[in-house]
Amino acid sequence: MIKLLIISDDFTGALDTSVQLSASGATAYVTLDCKFNTSDFSPETDVLVIDAETRHLNQNDAYEAVFSITEHARIAGIPYIYKKTDSVLRGNIGAELSAVLKAGGQKRIHFIPAYPQMNRTTRKGIHYADNIPIDKSIFGKDPFEPVLYSDITQIIRSQTDITSFIIEDPRQDWSQYEGILIHDSQSAEDLEQIAQKLKEKGEIHLLAGCAGFASLLPMLTGLCGSKPQIPEISSHLLIACGSIHPVSLAQCSYAARRGAPHYHLTPEEKLSPSWANGDSACSLVSHVFQSCEESPVVILNANGPDEPEKTYAYAKENGIELSQIRENVVAVMAQLIEGLIDRGVNATVFLMGGDLLYQFVKQTGINVISPVYEVEQGVVLSEVLYKGKRINIISKSGGFGRESLFMDLSDRFQI
Repeated sequence: MIKLLIISDDFTGALDTSVQLSASGATAYVTLDCKFNTSDFSPETDVLVIDAETRHLNQNDAYEAVFSITEHARIAGIPYIYKKTDSVLRGNIGAELSAVLKAGGQKRIHFIPAYPQMNRTTRKGIHYADNIPIDKSIFGKDPFEPVLYSDITQIIRSQTDITSFIIEDPRQDWSQYEGILIHDSQSAEDLEQIAQKLKEKGEIHLLAGCAGFASLLPMLTGLCGSKPQIPEISSHLLIACGSIHPVSLAQCSYAARRGAPHYHLTPEEKLSPSWANGDSACSLVSHVFQSCEESPVVILNANGPDEPEKTYAYAKENGIELSQIRENVVAVMAQLIEGLIDRGVNATVFLMGGDLLYQFVKQTGINVISPVYEVEQGVVLSEVLYKGKRINIISKSGGFGRESLFMDLSDRFQI
């Protein structure tokens, strides 16, 4: 019986949140099916995670999607709902929190946005990344979805008329508040204190936050069991980078400097979905395949030198809209990755960026992903059924991880 529903706005977020439950022994599945039928899942299923893909929708569409999912879950009798939000507050935060609150049948939704383990903290309602207000950080300069405000109440107010309140101390009395309650947190200990207070007050039915607070959901909901069996993982990694985040690009550059073969796509190639069906793409797949046989880490990067400026210039010259850039890039990358898997590539595929992961799953017809365990903070190993064969996929958000991540993981998997 499904006891917890997690609603995520992108795929990597769905996985790095659900793995917090599966690591504690709960049976968790991630699906793209927003009109899920609880009877389609085995009675042993504890946690269902819906990737609603609302990150890039307009506010009204995001609201409607999340409201519908929440209402469906409430009618189905699922007792706990967790709205997974981006750890740097990208997307339709206010619209989606208000949708869960209005459809969830409660007076309050408790929002704990911090992820202290990744240096994302909240103080007096202001959200920080590495001690920099989020709108002044690199996330405020994102070309596709910049974070415009660090004040969380301002973000919420710009998207909904639901009242929000800042809770600076877990001991604070919130019993008279109705709306969205934003909890400050700067450490793992803060998160634990908040969780304890919520449990004592019996207010764990509607919660929201990122993977940071999700790590406490097993304790709050009692969903736990036997630890999952860790599958054998190939020490060879095929890094597929569909992200333009500086952290991801630095990770690729670091690995390349240490000898990892690094294949780039030109703007013309990655913005032309038809190119992926041609001889040039086939030749690239052959070269990448051979490199995976010989090298422990191989990078297939949608970004070449001087990016993303070169891609923007090419798109402008050819009348390609900014929104179409993202769609074309991940479509081409997903097709290349599928071609490599079909050939039996000798490597564990590591997908970077929620858009790429979503496109790969959608394009290959994979219905459900099973998160297995968190390889590192925000880096998730999952198992999928692809053409009758179980394969491992590693994924992460573009902004997660240290510079040496790929080489470190390859070394670790060899042990």
